[in-house]
Amino acid sequence: MSSPKIKEIHVDTWDEFKSHVEGKHYRKWIYRGQSDSSWSLESSLYRSINDAKATRKLGGKASKSMNERRHEEIMLERFKSCAHLYLSHLPKNHDDLSWLSLMQHHGAPTRLLDFSFSPYIALYFALESGSEDAAIYCLNHHSLKVIDDQHFGESRKEVYSQLMYGEENLSEIFLFAFEPEFSNQRLIAQQGLFVATNYVTYSHEEALREYNMGDRDAYKLIIGSQLRYEGLRMLHQMNITSGTIYPGLDGFCKSLHKLPVFDSRHQRRVGDEA
Repeated sequence: MSSPKIKEIHVDTWDEFKSHVEGKHYRKWIYRGQSDSSWSLESSLYRSINDAKATRKLGGKASKSMNERRHEEIMLERFKSCAHLYLSHLPKNHDDLSWLSLMQHHGAPTRLLDFSFSPYIALYFALESGSEDAAIYCLNHHSLKVIDDQHFGESRKEVYSQLMYGEENLSEIFLFAFEPEFSNQRLIAQQGLFVATNYVTYSHEEALREYNMGDRDAYKLIIGSQLRYEGLRMLHQMNITSGTIYPGLDGFCKSLHKLPVFDSRHQRRVGDEA
């Protein structure tokens, strides 16, 4: 039986936030920030499939079943066949997880969700845009792995063999956290990793509930909107900005979006014209 909705903890001060994340073992815990606390854990592929189903329904195609897994296979095949036109360094052809990571990096819909080993980098992604209450998912990666090892054995090869074909094998729903062999500067700067589901038709949050993890191992911090400004200011002082977690010109340009928030030179001086 699925566990109930993941526990939500409302944070009203930054001292409260620090009390929840500091002192945890590095790399045993992983974090994901989302700019709207009402959003659940859903991959871009999961949303893309649901959007496609809704569009097909509007076009009178609802009676025809949609092969969601085949939908992913086609995208992966097309990306593999065309990526060499844009990139000079590519993963090994059989390393589908690295291919999916590369697709995720460039904005294609995949079954992956970005997480970070750093709660403060996750906090940046929670606060970088929007004006609603934000959220950070906190997940004990070590406990998740222990549960998987008890079920599949300690061989990650067995988990990997079932990861991409959950629907076909009718295997139990699970999550798989990994760092791709084919990494990139952005992933390194963000202390990032990915979490995948073995069923593209299940959201990450639905899969997480199947683990029946306790409240101490999986919870969601709700960051009140009134904390956004102070939080961004704190992160800037820690040098966690678009310019540092998005290496290169793209990161620099992203950092300009927040420049008027903190740069006093943008404040109108007394006597300036309206």
